[in-house]
Amino acid sequence: MRMSNSSVAIAVFFGCALAAGPSAAQDTLRIGGTGSAIGMLQQVGDEFTAATGGKVEIIASLGSTGAIRALADGVIDIAVSARPLKADEAAAGLSQVTVLRTAYVLATSHRSPYALNSADLPRIFAAENAVWADGTQIRIILRPHSETDTALLGELFAGMDKAIEAARRRAEVPTAATDQDNAALAERTPGSLAGTTATQIKTEHRNLLVVPLDGVAPTLANFESGAYRFAKKLYIIVSRNSAPVAQRFVHFLRSPQGVKALRETETLPGVE
Repeated sequence: MRMSNSSVAIAVFFGCALAAGPSAAQDTLRIGGTGSAIGMLQQVGDEFTAATGGKVEIIASLGSTGAIRALADGVIDIAVSARPLKADEAAAGLSQVTVLRTAYVLATSHRSPYALNSADLPRIFAAENAVWADGTQIRIILRPHSETDTALLGELFAGMDKAIEAARRRAEVPTAATDQDNAALAERTPGSLAGTTATQIKTEHRNLLVVPLDGVAPTLANFESGAYRFAKKLYIIVSRNSAPVAQRFVHFLRSPQGVKALRETETLPGVE
């Protein structure tokens, strides 16, 4: 039977944790989740360590659902999900304790992308020969059907659901499996257009330019003021019997020092 990437990552980590012994697991915050948050977690985790001495271990390649399952199984201490908890997950003793938000952006390798109108995005995704203002072909990059960002595109931009399905029928349009695959493919594809987040571009130092939408650049100031209105939420989830280090990390995220650390990653506290 073939295991998913998230299942393999969970199994490998769990085996390493057992080998290290119980004390190592208890003293270290184990956190994982959606790929777009990994760079943010690493940077904020370093600030948490500097401020409190608490160790942070980022478990990569879990994804939202994989991280939630790992949290329920006690393999990690905090899950960062791109979607809210489902009813059965909450019933299993998991709870959402904090919501963060970052700008959801369209990014490109094109050096002069110019602005796009959000109302034109469905046409651009559905068209076979859409071009940038200078005539360079726009090469879109898609995400899998099950990926949260696919649903998010449909929620943020009217008509995108049908446009994405039309794009999937074109053999030349690639699908990136993970957030990191998506950004890497956008970097090496001339004229690319891919959905990602401001925090991923900032914390992973991606060689991509963000595209202003409706004449508004997705700067932190514009995002915070509401002038740039397209957002992706990140849900911080803990278990019923969360470890003390997990509780300290959540408190740190809510503290002035934690909020400052989040802002440096293009991330803001959200509405809980």
